[in-house]
Amino acid sequence: MGNFKQLSHKIAYCGIICALSVMVMLISLIPGFAYAVPAVSGIFIWSICFFINYKWALLSYAASSLLLLILVAQSLEANIVYIIFFGYYPIIRDKLIIIKPVVLRFIVKLAVFNAACVLAFRVITLFIEVEKVLEGMEFAGELAVYAFWGAANFAFICYEICLNQLQFVIEKWIKPKFFKRIK
Repeated sequence: MGNFKQLSHKIAYCGIICALSVMVMLISLIPGFAYAVPAVSGIFIWSICFFINYKWALLSYAASSLLLLILVAQSLEANIVYIIFFGYYPIIRDKLIIIKPVVLRFIVKLAVFNAACVLAFRVITLFIEVEKVLEGMEFAGELAVYAFWGAANFAFICYEICLNQLQFVIEKWIKPKFFKRIK
């Protein structure tokens, strides 16, 4: 009976997190939130790593990605950005910790991000004209793609710093109190 209870808790937690992740992605329907909201949504899926494990987190990522394609189909840009990078990156970044030295680890993380950026841009431009994707960056002229890419890399570095801080808070404050109350 104990295993069934544990399994039902895992399924319930993952279901709630997937639903929360998809609900947050609904905010991406508001213009201007197509790139920020997937980053936040991926953090919810990341929480499954801390409270259950990586396998359940990856399964939840796959489930939430499928739900996004069905329920939030109008927000194509945000869905693609979530599926190609922000949905799984917080999960795999903990596995990249084994890479030493720290500088090499950071370079690998940047390489993963930039590869995902190129892939996401290619996929998005299959469905949306490049001019609409780069709307608001007319000031950069022909360099708009590179300005966008530079801004994306800066945002990724900020995101990585935020994830490090959030991980510290979860591991030192939230997780001990969470498991203390469950026992």
